[in-house]
Amino acid sequence: MGSAVGDESKTSGSRPTIRDVAAAAGVSKSLVSLAFKDPQRVGEKRRELILKTAQTLGYQPNFLARSLATEGSPFVGILVVNLHNPIFAEIADAVRVELDARGEYGLITSATVANDQDPEQPYGRIDSRVIAMLQDLRPKALIVVGTVIEHEGLFEGIPTVYASAEPRSDSGYSSVRMDDTQGADLVIDHLRELGHERIAFVGGLGGAVAKTREVAYRKAMESRGLTPIVREAGFFEGDGYAAATELLAMASPPTAIVSINDVSAIGILSAADDAGVAVPDELAVVGVDNIPLSALKRISLTSVDPQNKLIGQLSAQAVFDILADPDEPAKEHLITPKLVIRDSTVRGDIVADKS
Repeated sequence: MGSAVGDESKTSGSRPTIRDVAAAAGVSKSLVSLAFKDPQRVGEKRRELILKTAQTLGYQPNFLARSLATEGSPFVGILVVNLHNPIFAEIADAVRVELDARGEYGLITSATVANDQDPEQPYGRIDSRVIAMLQDLRPKALIVVGTVIEHEGLFEGIPTVYASAEPRSDSGYSSVRMDDTQGADLVIDHLRELGHERIAFVGGLGGAVAKTREVAYRKAMESRGLTPIVREAGFFEGDGYAAATELLAMASPPTAIVSINDVSAIGILSAADDAGVAVPDELAVVGVDNIPLSALKRISLTSVDPQNKLIGQLSAQAVFDILADPDEPAKEHLITPKLVIRDSTVRGDIVADKS
């Protein structure tokens, strides 16, 4: 019987089905389904027979069909909003590791279509087809990594957690992100210790997190009797370069610039280099995110470390909490950041002396 079914599948060229496996193994279709869906509930001998038969026939369960036949897919969706910032990949990877440790798995996709030619959408546009696909697949839950500007309503009906992002306070979604107030305090205190008072901020555009970081900078400055200097800019290297070029051309330019993130801060370093301004002797530069590039010797950027791995781990944990108790109210988890001091604010020999 097994050979006949196997031969028929090969000659017809069609994909073997669960019925083929059941017929070849001499068991019911429901038992084959159970062997793949919940193997511990099938006796060892029958389970091995079914799996071996399936392997011989080249049978693989149809993921989409199983999703539609049950109450949803057996995975957690991980939506990386855009691929421009390296921290999002780091967070998504930490989420997957944590899910795997709990016997779950995540499906990663991106939702942003980049369009550098459209000034109205400098960060790209959300592809609603990707959102619709996730909704159709009905994942157990969804972790959104990064900021989704005015698109939170697209995830209705899916238990959702935001990682390194700040959803609206009335959205009903939990979030895990860095405490930007503590981050700003760390930066301003560090720069003041170095004697800086004219400290500028580059950022504020691109969503709730960007605005929160600007507000945190302003409060940190004002609470220490310092005057904020803000140049609105986005998250990209070109944004930082353009803003820094303006700041350095001022009659009384700042002696330190704090950037919205590390990618923008790298643009600030380039602007200082082109303007002939020495870093850190004439200008101190601080970023946020502590991406791997920032640790390279030729960049050596002082940066606020949001603890991205922990953000990913706690985002996965927040999903498990929601699945265990769907009625649990939304929570905002704020992570205490660290300041990693490098050559962009203090020369390496001085840093070595401090440690």
